[in-house]
Amino acid sequence: MKHLILFFSKNKKLSLLTLLSLIIQVLGTLAVPFLIGELIDSGIASNNYSLVMKIGGQMLAVALAGSAAAIYGSYLSARLAALYGYELRRNFYHKIQLLSIQDVESFNISSLLTRMMNDVTNIQRSMVMALQLIIPAPIICLFAVVMTAIHSPKLASIPLLAIVLYLLSVNYLLKKGLPLSREIQIRLDKMMVKLREFFNGMMMIRAFDKQHVEETKLNQRFTDYADSMIRVNKIFAFLTPIAYLLMGLVFSLIIWFGGLLVGSGQLQIGVVTAVIEYSVLTLAYLIVAAMVIVTLPRSLASLNRVNEVLETTPEIITQADSAAPSIQEGAPFVRFQHVTFAYNGAEPVLNDISFDILKGKTTAIVGGTGSGKSTIAKVLLHLTTIQKGHILIDGQELKTIPQADLIHKISYVPQKAFLFSGTIASNLKMGYASATDEMMAQALEIAQATDFVSQQDQGIHSFVAQGGTNFSGGQKQRLSIARALVKPAQLYIFDDSFSALDYQTDALLRHSLATQMPEATFLIVAQRLSTIKDADRIIVLDEGRIVGQGTHEELLKNNQTYQEFAFSQGIDFKGGNSDGDDSKTWEF
Repeated sequence: MKHLILFFSKNKKLSLLTLLSLIIQVLGTLAVPFLIGELIDSGIASNNYSLVMKIGGQMLAVALAGSAAAIYGSYLSARLAALYGYELRRNFYHKIQLLSIQDVESFNISSLLTRMMNDVTNIQRSMVMALQLIIPAPIICLFAVVMTAIHSPKLASIPLLAIVLYLLSVNYLLKKGLPLSREIQIRLDKMMVKLREFFNGMMMIRAFDKQHVEETKLNQRFTDYADSMIRVNKIFAFLTPIAYLLMGLVFSLIIWFGGLLVGSGQLQIGVVTAVIEYSVLTLAYLIVAAMVIVTLPRSLASLNRVNEVLETTPEIITQADSAAPSIQEGAPFVRFQHVTFAYNGAEPVLNDISFDILKGKTTAIVGGTGSGKSTIAKVLLHLTTIQKGHILIDGQELKTIPQADLIHKISYVPQKAFLFSGTIASNLKMGYASATDEMMAQALEIAQATDFVSQQDQGIHSFVAQGGTNFSGGQKQRLSIARALVKPAQLYIFDDSFSALDYQTDALLRHSLATQMPEATFLIVAQRLSTIKDADRIIVLDEGRIVGQGTHEELLKNNQTYQEFAFSQGIDFKGGNSDGDDSKTWEF
């Protein structure tokens, strides 16, 4: 709700103009019954034709003014709601950029999509209807009761009692419906999760002939969602019958008591007619408002879900650097000092890690599945926050570097290649918007992508489908590498980025990096030893700990874990055993 109040404060002019249109609309609506009473009592009853024409003209002018205000108010309400939806989605998007990987995963990607699209749409729709239909209702009710009380306090008690009874009914039904509305959005999230899983895993579902199994699971999610909707609709289905019942009772009582008062000379028939008109307006607006109120619990639940994301305190917060250290000549570009990291309180994925990445050198990290090697890339990119230790980049604490500055220093190739819809050129320029054709051509050449790109009908301007589905896995990987190489950076991180390449392409790519970018600093995360055997320094990870550092030859000779990797990958070598027994040799 805080964000909604801030929005109206920020857009005061548009909000006040909408409110003014609403007031004119309400005044025009309320003036008609008053003029009807005057027409009957002062004009028709006294056979004053000129007065009848005068009041009739006033009624027409008031009706036209009210209608014009209603049309303009509808336009302003729609504009206000559209602007709010735009700002809400923009703030949501920017907030997601500040969240860590754990923060995003705690919400679930499908849930975030539902909140950003479906929930914001619910809020927009309810805002328009609230401005046009809900807000005028209490104003009209109040004025109608006051105007009725001015003419006849006795008759005023009838619509007043009806309003109170109706509002009590609405309040009771809202209390029962609000929890169910929250449940609807939760079940919508679950349905979206299952649908996303279904479309992403369609190939596997067909391969294992599990269509019927998945269909049953999907149907269960659909049924759960439908059941919640039906339960909510059953609750609010009582609103309209209650309103029409009260309307019938009000009309009957006003005509009955009003007729008695007219017969006794205490009231004129025009006043009774005006009271009936006020009552009709009051109950009609209440009925319409009630129909709209049905959507409010769901919209309030949506607003709370969106605010939950917007008000989340990011795990990653850039801290002030109290004293920027001086950068010494020859100091490492990156230094890990006793770094420990765990996901959501689980066992540490990285445990007391310390190593350096030297400028102009290639540092490689190798380890088995789950050893934590990809996590090093994530913490270095500050996509998540370490629990213990320090990470220094150019002598500056990582947590004190603004994310925008960090992005300029590092270029990254993810483990899973992903391309965005557009063209090859637009994907390459994501790394560096100012890249020239020559820069892109050089990056493609280094990444061994020139051949297949040149074979495309339009070269670098050829179409790329969402996710790069019109390219093979190796082609997507090479384009992802080229995208990173286009960007001028102080450190290039390859997170197991050569895994989709054949051995020949892998070797050619590494040779191109060494010859065409000899001064660059590289961090290569890999499982394949052939990819990192020429690295200046190789770090061996096992279960989140460093169990060896050195060159390829040194590790083959002295490190048992590295020797086991070499053996599993069919690498032939001889070397001393890591336990110090030089008499024992390994031959593969």
